[in-house]
Amino acid sequence: MKIHWRIRVLLLWYAIFRPKINNNQLVKIGKSGKGSRNILFLLPTNKEQAQLASHLVKKSYDNESIDIHYLLHKDGLKYYLKELKPRIMSYSNDDINWIGAMNSTKILNKINKLSFDTLVDLNQSIDDQYLSLIGLELDIPIKVGFQSAISDKLYTLVVEPSKDGFIEKNYETIEKVLGF
Repeated sequence: MKIHWRIRVLLLWYAIFRPKINNNQLVKIGKSGKGSRNILFLLPTNKEQAQLASHLVKKSYDNESIDIHYLLHKDGLKYYLKELKPRIMSYSNDDINWIGAMNSTKILNKINKLSFDTLVDLNQSIDDQYLSLIGLELDIPIKVGFQSAISDKLYTLVVEPSKDGFIEKNYETIEKVLGF
């Protein structure tokens, strides 16, 4: 998979101007661990992927023992349930710079203040890959995302695409990891 030039510039920009945060916090996600109790989902904004992600988000919303929040572009709000809106943090084009990096310290501070255990990136298209790069700025120990050309730089746990090509299988893998 070819990496878009803007993504390459963003990766370089993050490496130089926003070095990685060293996080020594340990979160166990196995049967004997306490698991992730505070999760941030990065949601896709295109219609097709939003409909599939909405199914996973709907299952996670019903779990009252977990504090879940969502981040997505304001253009994608129309594809998600009204019940999720109080937990959604949305951003607009004004909150990102010309190369696609989040430049809104208000949003970044709000996310870091909530002390998430896990970041789950549900974006699978190159159009939403810029949102995925926000994970480089966040102090979150577990970052889950789908296999891509830059996934090794972004996530601590990478979900490989299903062999039969069904995206739903990828979401089922994430559900198993999170214990939904």
